[in-house]
Amino acid sequence: MTTWHAKTPAAHDFLAAAAADPAGVLIALDFDGTLAPIVEDPETSAMQPEAAKALAELGPKVGHLAIITGRPVAKVRDLGRLERRAGLGGVIVLGQYGAERWDARTGVETPPETPQSVAVATVQIRRGLADLGLPGVHLEDKGRAVAVHVRRCPDPAAAYRTLKPIVTGIADANSLVLEPGKHVLELRSSSMTKGDALRQLVAETGASVVAMCGDDLGDLPAFDLLRELRGAGLATCVVVSGSHELPALTDHADVVADGPAGVAAWLAAVSRHLGNR
Repeated sequence: MTTWHAKTPAAHDFLAAAAADPAGVLIALDFDGTLAPIVEDPETSAMQPEAAKALAELGPKVGHLAIITGRPVAKVRDLGRLERRAGLGGVIVLGQYGAERWDARTGVETPPETPQSVAVATVQIRRGLADLGLPGVHLEDKGRAVAVHVRRCPDPAAAYRTLKPIVTGIADANSLVLEPGKHVLELRSSSMTKGDALRQLVAETGASVVAMCGDDLGDLPAFDLLRELRGAGLATCVVVSGSHELPALTDHADVVADGPAGVAAWLAAVSRHLGNR
């Protein structure tokens, strides 16, 4: 049975605080590996059906829902079918680690711009891949970033080890930020992190009960922020969508979920805890 479990007292403190002040709740979530299962082709990613159902029930009960992702906003809107789902009329999507934004309430989206440095780096990576002849490597154009996926390689770990120093050199040469992840190396133009994006959102909304759900290294700055906010008196909860690829990430968790299906179960549990509102 797919589920989740509380790892620290903060998990229960969050639920109690949410019930006491649902309007002050902000739940932020990563997309890939958290709301959507990781797939070999990122273009075919789709939100876990149980997660969509849980968000539809939870959305009207809490003050704010947000998706904070490394993906472009337009891609997450499309893959998540956000405009066609009930209960998500107030969701905010922060894409490219906060460099882009879409607010469902207003319909306003800040469009991405492709920096010249990313375009140049993409060409250099393609040339390097042609020289190496590594089968299965896939490049994902994110506008303000480019991601090098090795999940479809015959030996993803070996391909990752081979490519990392090459991609690191290209990132350094073009003054780009290298963001390693699960079977992916991402080069992006902004040094903004998910922690920065979440900090701005907390300040904007005035939320006092904050959770972040994530599954990868790019989520760590947001997890660190929640611990900082907890020290300042806010009720916070770190929800880790666990996987065999990054088992150490659960060291940061207040709640450990069994992948996206476990995150969906946790969201449904929060909704039940808040009751009918």
